[in-house]
Amino acid sequence: MPVKIGFSDDPRLVAYQVLWEVQRGKRPEEALSARWALLNGRDRALASALVYDTVRNRSRLDALINLKVSFRTDPKVRLVLQLGLVQLFLFNRVPQFVVVSQTVELAKKVVPGRHKLVNAVLRSWTREKETAPVWPMEPAPPGATAVERLAVFYSHPVWLVEKMVASLGFRAARALAAANNVPVPPTIRINPLKTTREMVADLLPFSTKPTPWSPWGLVPESSAGPPENWPGYAEGLWAIQDEASQILGLLVGEPKTILDACAGLGGKSLAVAALSPEAELICVDRNSAALEALKQEAQRLGLPKMPTVAAIELNDPAQALPGGPFDLVVLDAPCSGLGVIRRRPDIKWSRKPGDISVLAETQLKLLFRSADLVAAGGRLIYCVCTTTDEEGPEVLEQFFKKRSDFLPLSMERLEPALKKLFHPPASLRLFPHLHGTDGFFYGLAEKKS
Repeated sequence: MPVKIGFSDDPRLVAYQVLWEVQRGKRPEEALSARWALLNGRDRALASALVYDTVRNRSRLDALINLKVSFRTDPKVRLVLQLGLVQLFLFNRVPQFVVVSQTVELAKKVVPGRHKLVNAVLRSWTREKETAPVWPMEPAPPGATAVERLAVFYSHPVWLVEKMVASLGFRAARALAAANNVPVPPTIRINPLKTTREMVADLLPFSTKPTPWSPWGLVPESSAGPPENWPGYAEGLWAIQDEASQILGLLVGEPKTILDACAGLGGKSLAVAALSPEAELICVDRNSAALEALKQEAQRLGLPKMPTVAAIELNDPAQALPGGPFDLVVLDAPCSGLGVIRRRPDIKWSRKPGDISVLAETQLKLLFRSADLVAAGGRLIYCVCTTTDEEGPEVLEQFFKKRSDFLPLSMERLEPALKKLFHPPASLRLFPHLHGTDGFFYGLAEKKS
């Protein structure tokens, strides 16, 4: 039986423990942060890289294991092998004999008695690396279909690759899968109430480049450490927000009353509030802890008007909203999150095929409810951070079929810079491989006067 081990200051053991929790549904950042106090800066970076690179490349790592091990392996042995292989093939600065030795020692701790198997598999791949380039490689089994090979090579679930190919075609699906595997730095959104993009760029101790679509964004070209330690954060000069969601600020018009119908932590609505500081902002969510964090963020950003928050279930008509109807209603609906795989690679493994239709149904219900809260002549913006057709375009199509009191918002009502992103009759769709942003969908509607 494996030895029970508590929290450790060994970064490889920490990575193993975190990955074991991730396989049981925990988010990597949560499991890592619980152990940060035990690790120094370099070991934190190593543990984090091991975790995210292993999660990101899981299918390919498993295929490499399967080429050497013909029998079913214990999940904990497989996890140790994944950690060893990801270091052999991706951590080029670590000598191979060191990787093998350290992984065998890890196996002795967590799967005693199976370290010889771990040693044999890693040494076999070490020998093959001496004679041929094996990463990137395509270790799919013989007879695999093109979709199955793509799924292994880019480490995505087969069902998700099938969905991507059906929606985008094979070449674009391959490009999207490749983009999903490229980790990206956090994107900065400057706070226009306090500063400019140029001032923040000059303040930061690393180089940045401006985002092409959002006039408020900066992308670090190199950075170190957590963003909350960067200059200007404590003063509320900027926040972290991907460019795709920053674009919301270009879609809202000039509202006097705003409802964020599924506010969460409020990143989008607080960005809108900074652009419309005199507007009344109401933030609704069923998660009271998230709303408390939203209020704290509003204070950090120095909003002149604090948002009103209400912990209610939007779909429950018995729970009254504080105010309304509203000039602008933003519905950032619960979704699969498949547009943020490059930032959260665990999402591609935690989602299941049946989730998509359930989430799309929930989104449509929330969209109908949100529509009831829009004032005559007001604007309704529905958005999801995903790339599936069912959750974005098809929900919006059903909405317009059933709500004759709403019209698609025309391109003429939006910023000209967004023309390349606009899809008739009333949506914007962004993809990592095309736009360099998270995958995102906006549906735009206007209530008849």
